Amino acid sequence: MKRNYNTYRAFLPLLMAVVVAGSSCNKNVPDAVPNVFPQNPGSTIGEVLASNANFSVLRAAVTKAGLLDAVSNKTNVFTVFAPSDAAFAAAGINAAVINALPAASVAQIVSYHVIPGQKITSAGIPTSFPNVRMPTSLIFPAPNTNPLVRFSSFPSKRGSSVWVNNVPVVTPDVAVSNGAVHVTAFPVMPPSRVLLDTLSRDADMAYLVAAVLRADLALPAGSKFQQVLANPLANFTVFAPTNEAFIDLFVALGLPRANVTPAAFNLLNSNTVAAILAYHVFRDQIRAFGANLPTTPTTYLTFYTNLSASAPSITIDAAQGVKGLTNPVYSKITAADRHAINGVYHKIDRVLRFF
Repeated sequence: MKRNYNTYRAFLPLLMAVVVAGSSCNKNVPDAVPNVFPQNPGSTIGEVLASNANFSVLRAAVTKAGLLDAVSNKTNVFTVFAPSDAAFAAAGINAAVINALPAASVAQIVSYHVIPGQKITSAGIPTSFPNVRMPTSLIFPAPNTNPLVRFSSFPSKRGSSVWVNNVPVVTPDVAVSNGAVHVTAFPVMPPSRVLLDTLSRDADMAYLVAAVLRADLALPAGSKFQQVLANPLANFTVFAPTNEAFIDLFVALGLPRANVTPAAFNLLNSNTVAAILAYHVFRDQIRAFGANLPTTPTTYLTFYTNLSASAPSITIDAAQGVKGLTNPVYSKITAADRHAINGVYHKIDRVLRFF
């Protein structure tokens, strides 16, 4: 496969080196443990950062990014998802690390934690599926020149628990005079690659990538999977079968296991492969992290409905996984929240079947 994707490989290079364990998908997010933060509704965001010892790393980052004056201005309004010092420490980041980074890299980190122009309290975050898409202060890098084209984060609420992307909010609604502050259990790191590039770099997705190539033979220009999965402005949730899941499918179709390779997709009609892939993507452009998945069996339409008006739904249950029309059991989600610029994918251990 040609690897000339629009992936912003130069984007956040030092950030990626610092947050090795969780840069693009926020892996190993710690359990949410509430903290006690003093409430001073007369203080600005900048004043709270300056006066609260729990925000020393974030204060250093905001200062180096050149944003302290902006968040200290009473006439500005921001919603900030604010990692505490303990949250930064869980990612291996302290003030010394922040000070060693270029100011531009620090600004990118901070900007992804900030939603400008809006005060979003926890009461204003909807509980409906899947979440709300909010443009952050982080502008897409060159060649983009439109300041309105920004990276989004995805606040959500389930019951009384608040999340942003797949990161829990441990203390919502710290009172400030110029917006809202929600303390997070981990830094909310911006993704650095589009879905196609992220999948292609995952060794466990080799069969899925081969399926994309085969399916694209049946699709017109502009609608090919390689194009839509590389579109940085799109928004997808993909249930991604692992290599072993596809191998099991070919064995079930009668191919000896020893003969199954990614090239086995050439034995299938490309339209059939396109339908199979489309059945693994939410129809509507929504991004559902693990925290957003329904906790009771719920049906959803997929992209397959774009190919067939009578296409069946898939069933999702966070505890059990996801199931196609003819799957005898649920496909378990074996790895959740692989985050990309234009969506998120969850690895599953069975191919979703409607045939």
